[in-house]
Amino acid sequence: MDFENVMALDYETQHLGFHPRIFLDRVYNAFYESLFEALNELKKYLCNEYSHIAPVDSILLNTDELFQELIKRLNKAIDKLEIYINKNIFLIPNHVILKEDEIHLTNPATKEEDEKLDKEIEQIKQKILEERIRKNVIKEKLKEQKIVKEELIAFKQRLSEIKDVVSEVKGSQESLQLTLEKCWEIWNCLKKPPQMK
Repeated sequence: MDFENVMALDYETQHLGFHPRIFLDRVYNAFYESLFEALNELKKYLCNEYSHIAPVDSILLNTDELFQELIKRLNKAIDKLEIYINKNIFLIPNHVILKEDEIHLTNPATKEEDEKLDKEIEQIKQKILEERIRKNVIKEKLKEQKIVKEELIAFKQRLSEIKDVVSEVKGSQESLQLTLEKCWEIWNCLKKPPQMK
């Protein structure tokens, strides 16, 4: 359905108080439900009365085929009804103006005003496009920042691990220094002969 037909239906909806398509859908549903219920009753009747003549499976299969054929015919009939109703019943005459459109009769827009509005619309479209581009750029930057943040967190974790290793090494160096000092003391003691008292 093209834009003008959609707009016409919107106008009809405002004028009638309901959408023509909804009316047709309700008519279709009423016919469909009636047909469905009637064929279910027919199935029950045939199965109860004629099951000794024809197998139940055959009765069910044939009534289902009948239902499908009737639905095809119902669809065609509803399509014809829709065309007729849209052309003859739901058609709004040209002289009918809705209250919200009366302003256009009393205060019609000039060509200059239309051109000005068209320019404003183009400017707004351009701003919307720029905002979309800006939004996409910001999204990409946020993705990059998220990746950088994750990398920084991992780097911080590695630095913390290195700091722990350095602390252990520093502690080991202090122990080593103390051990060396004790060794030198022992060495110095060993170098000097013991003095007699």
